[in-house]
Amino acid sequence: MSLLFKTQKILSPILAPISKGYGVVMSRRAEKYSSGEYERFRPECPCISVGNIGSGGSGKTPLADWLLKWAQREGLLTALLTRGYGAKPAQLPYLVNRFSPVQEAGDEPLMLANSNPQAKIVVDPVRKRSGAWVTQEFKPGLMLLDDGFQHMAVERDLDFVLLTPDDFSIGWDKVIPRGTWRESVQALQRADVFFVKSGPDGFRRMNWLIREKLSGLGKPVFQFELKAKGLKLLSGEERLDFGSDKYLLFAGIGKPEILRKDAGKYMGRAPEQFMIFKDHHGYTAQDVEMIRKKAAAAGAKRIICTPKDAIKLTKLGCDDFYVIDLEVEFKEAIFFDDTEDAPFDKWWNKQRLIDAFKK
Repeated sequence: MSLLFKTQKILSPILAPISKGYGVVMSRRAEKYSSGEYERFRPECPCISVGNIGSGGSGKTPLADWLLKWAQREGLLTALLTRGYGAKPAQLPYLVNRFSPVQEAGDEPLMLANSNPQAKIVVDPVRKRSGAWVTQEFKPGLMLLDDGFQHMAVERDLDFVLLTPDDFSIGWDKVIPRGTWRESVQALQRADVFFVKSGPDGFRRMNWLIREKLSGLGKPVFQFELKAKGLKLLSGEERLDFGSDKYLLFAGIGKPEILRKDAGKYMGRAPEQFMIFKDHHGYTAQDVEMIRKKAAAAGAKRIICTPKDAIKLTKLGCDDFYVIDLEVEFKEAIFFDDTEDAPFDKWWNKQRLIDAFKK
């Protein structure tokens, strides 16, 4: 249990009334959007929201990346609307490309643009505005809302909601500030598809708990994980074996403790040093110098980070750093009807998207 969870548990009697009030406010807000009291933008193409009930670490960006690649294979020009956390664009809406400065685009939008140059990645905190703009300029065949479950100003045809294993246990229905949930459990009724970021074995062990919590909603639940395939130098595309060299690991991501555990499995040993920066940290030359010094002091032959970190290091002389090469994999699923169990990449297809758009 993290320090945050421990603190929230201790302060639960004080925080519970505040959390309940926050949940009521968010519920009324959702009702106003649903009733039409608040204005909404209706895309001219199918629209999928990729979001979560809690905060951070659920795998939204990798899943959005997978959907962008799927859409490209299906011949769909896709626009992804994101607020671009930490981004400071020169103008709004801001169309991201692989050459955009990370300070303007934000780390995750730039990462998606690099990985999907055919897609239109648009940064703007007002997604009604960016949605209308990208529609007029490019006429996309699919629109994705990044972190869009609570962003109801844009209508969507499907809500993909991601959950973590903690959401089913110690975090269940614990709304901010008592927990990490942004809305109360009733909000899950808006979801069309659930995803759980977990290994297949862990997902199977959670089967009974998932059924207990979600069976009443009747929506499919898919397991996915980020499978490490090897390492890549920041200066190249060739995939390399993990090896067993001593290494320093650093990250500026949500839930870094999971990364440390996973890296130990990949490398066959724990890191000599693990440096944690705040989520979305903007790296500086001083940071790089400090990382190199700690690596040298620890006798680490490799310096390893995540793709999210790597995108911010390209102009800081870090070509000899390594990035973990990750791919999304789907294996397990739970259906609450007579549908035959199948992983998401086998179940999902273009016709399901079209059917949702026609409703």
